[in-house]
Order: sequence, then C-alpha cells, then structure tokens
Amino acid sequence: MKLEKTLRKNLVNIPGWRTNRKIVVIESDDWGSIRMPSREVYELLLSKGIPVDKFYFTKYDCLESEEDLQLLFETLRIFKDRNGAHPVITANSVVANPDFMSIKSCSKKEYHYEPISETYKRYPNHSRLLELWKDKGMADRLLWPQYHGREHLNVKKWMRAINSSDSWELEAFDNDVLLGIKREKGRGRLNSYMAAFEYSTQSEWQDLDAIAQEGLKIFEKLFGFQSRSFVAPCSIRGDHLDKALYNGGVLFHQCGQQFIPDKSDSLRIKNRMWGQRNSLGQIYWRRNCTFEPSRDWNYDWVNSCMSEISIAFRWGKPAVINSHRVNFMGEIFPENRENTNKKLSELLSEILVKWPNVEFMTSDQLGDIIVKSRELN
Repeated sequence: MKLEKTLRKNLVNIPGWRTNRKIVVIESDDWGSIRMPSREVYELLLSKGIPVDKFYFTKYDCLESEEDLQLLFETLRIFKDRNGAHPVITANSVVANPDFMSIKSCSKKEYHYEPISETYKRYPNHSRLLELWKDKGMADRLLWPQYHGREHLNVKKWMRAINSSDSWELEAFDNDVLLGIKREKGRGRLNSYMAAFEYSTQSEWQDLDAIAQEGLKIFEKLFGFQSRSFVAPCSIRGDHLDKALYNGGVLFHQCGQQFIPDKSDSLRIKNRMWGQRNSLGQIYWRRNCTFEPSRDWNYDWVNSCMSEISIAFRWGKPAVINSHRVNFMGEIFPENRENTNKKLSELLSEILVKWPNVEFMTSDQLGDIIVKSRELN
C-alpha cells in the first residue's frame, strides 16, 4: 500500500468509538437492482457504439441470479469464526425497479415501478431467488438484507434522460437497461441518475422522503422485518432524510462519509466518525476496507484488503469491507463471479489464519454492539 493511502487509512481509523474485538463486516450495495439484463443486450449496445465495456458496472453488473447466490453461499459456508458463524454479507438492497412495460405503454409520460419480487419473476434463472435468499441466505446468515432505497435511480432525472434525445439513453430504455454512463467533460452529473436521493432544490425533499418511507414499507413486506441500517445509493443524500428513515425503523447509517447535494450539479462531503450520533440518535460508522475485484482484475485486492484490516484493528476499529454486488455477478461474464469467489476464499482464509479470534457479523449487529458499549460507559 502506498504511503499516502496508508496515512489516509490510519487517519480515518483514529477518531471515535473503539473495541478490542476483531470484528469483520462486509457491506455490499446494489442488491435487487437491475443494470444490464443479459450478455445479448450488452453485445447489442456495444455494437451500437455505446461503450458499456469501459465501465465495470455496465459490463459485469446485473440482477442477481439463483446461481450467483448458490455459488456465493458455497464459498461462505467453507469458513467459520470463533463463534461458529459463517462470514456474512450485508446485502444493501433496493426493493423496486422501473416497470419498463408500464412506462412504455404510457409513452414515458408517467413513472411506474415494480417490487423486486416481480422483477425476479421476469428474468430467467431468477423465479425462485427470493425463496432461496430467505431459506438459505437469511436463515443461515450468509446474505443479510438491509435497506438501500426504493430503487437505484433518481426518478426525475431518469425520466428526463429517457425523454431526451440522447441516443444512448433511448437505446438503453428500449432494452430495459439502467445505463447511467457519464459523458464527456463539461456535462457534469447530467446523466448520473443512479443516486436515488440526489436533489437540486429543497423543494424536492418531500418527494424523496416519501420514496424512502415507501421503500422501507416494501422492504418489511418482502423480508419480514424492518431494516435497522441504511446507506444511500452512491452515498448521496441530504440530512433531511434522517427523520423519514428513523420513522421507518432505521437506527444506523453505514457510510459515515456522506455526499450532500450543495448547489445544482455539485456535492459537498460530510464526514462522520465511528459512533457519532445525529440529533435523532442514529449512529454512524465508516467503511474502512475495500474489496472490489471487478474494478480491476489485475490488482491484488486480497493483500490490499488485509493491510486495511490490519490498520483498522490497530486502532481498535472493526474492519468494514466495501464490496459491491457487481463483484459476485456472473450472468453476463461468469468469469467475473469465479474470479471474485476465488479471491474471497483467499481473503477469508488469510483473515482466519492471522486473526483466529475474528468475529463475522452483519451491519445491524455491529450497530447493536456500538450502542451497548456506549451504554456501559
């Protein structure tokens, strides 16, 4: 790890709440969301000059399949911590996707969405996915859902994009793709509609609050419990959202580094440290490790992540590993999934060898530990 990065990693781990326990949490965003429907659609867009091969999310990311989950579960089941618990991935999930058929039927004049339970039914190799997730992923605590938003797009910005003359977005819409590719310099965040809770004016807050609340209700209906932690898509949101989230049961914010819309087309960074509370008592922590093999297959993610875990433990912090869903997906390119599962096995093996007293847990479990430790002090 380069010196500058090492210094940054140490600095972010110094302030705030501490523990002597060796805790590892894997936080994985984007579950439930569509992106690229299939290899055939990927090749079609590429043939039309849309550079979907240049961005790892448009190249590898797709709706999780039954095979994706089964292979991930096989990898996680190999390992156990000191308490007999398997490594568990906190799957930050959206609960709805655009209903392309309904939107097309009204000539793109109105937005309609469908719950992910309906999206799964429309995709091949997905019809039993929710059942598999609950019966294996949740029951065995391998893939634990938490709330990421209603859908992984900003409704107003996306509707504006698909009603524009942008040929890329029109082609993507015709093929049920969420594209969201940034354009040439100088066009800012024009086509960056993936941040569901981004806004340009305060007048939009009320709509975003309602979307957040509705999504939390759908989450509870789908998974059978309230989500107690949350991270916004792209970590972009305003503090106005806190009350709506709190009223829906959210007590913990996973990502202490928050990007707040400041003025139109710009973002302001707000950093919270470990254990910090807001006015509602919601607690923050930081993601302090990264494991993103899909971003660059040639990078040594295992060694890099191990170094970051060492720094976290040195300062009495849990290791909270950021690892997006895209890493575990193989419906478009199976080798992407194979590569990640192999590297994940290597990482988990090295963690258990170096720290045999490690504890694997979910984000909401981590939140409970922070709360209890603060109550005792």
